[in-house]
Amino acid sequence: MSVQYSRLQLPTEYEFRWEGESHYLAYHDLVLQDGEMEVLGERPIQGRDLRDQMTYVPQGQTITGWAKPADRLNAFTVVCFDPTTMEEELQVEFGTVEPRPHIYFQDQELGTTMRKLGRLMADLERPAAKVYAEAVGLTAALEMVRLQSENALRVVKPGELSQSQRRLVLDYIEANLASDIGLDDLAAVAVMTRFHFSRAFKATFGEPPYKFVIRRRIERARKMLAETRLSVADIAAACGFSNGSQFTRTFRDTVGVPPLLFRKSV
Repeated sequence: MSVQYSRLQLPTEYEFRWEGESHYLAYHDLVLQDGEMEVLGERPIQGRDLRDQMTYVPQGQTITGWAKPADRLNAFTVVCFDPTTMEEELQVEFGTVEPRPHIYFQDQELGTTMRKLGRLMADLERPAAKVYAEAVGLTAALEMVRLQSENALRVVKPGELSQSQRRLVLDYIEANLASDIGLDDLAAVAVMTRFHFSRAFKATFGEPPYKFVIRRRIERARKMLAETRLSVADIAAACGFSNGSQFTRTFRDTVGVPPLLFRKSV
């Protein structure tokens, strides 16, 4: 088994390729402006925000791709392991699992192990003992086999926002509902172009960003109308509407009644 930790801050687009006699497991701390990866012979998978995502490729297969990195310090951690040797040493039945490649998947337990391994490898001031790093890497390999046997991999569907992108975008929307949220702002949070973000957002949430933001503003307004005695004008401002008339019109179109009538009904 071998473990590798790499950091890179490249200003330009680059290509990559991996093939070998061992199994390949990578944990990504990468943010890309654009890029894709493919298992040779299969459909390419597009990548953007790859933080907390992993890639697994069984031995005998090849991955290729290209990436245009965002302007940040990117990193990845790789574990390569020989299942035959591991079976002999640990008496683990690797032969009972049909290995299949998985590009950009997530798993909480395996992700935690891979992040720990990356921190160990990255700490040059206090380098971990080789046997400890190998033990953590071995744990990651065993967890990967567990996921394969349980068929429990959660793959990010092509064209959708990743889990980390969803979290960042939703947190940004909630924190800025009172402000003027633009498409450029949301695309920047997800580190995507406006065009790709709009398509990915709709594929993920089932509606365009504009409609989603309006719906969240109305949901907040309903809560404030029911639980506070603030004026309609104050609620409109707190929910990001430019004026009371715009708020009243949008609220009526969405809820079916004006804000004051809704307040009376609750």
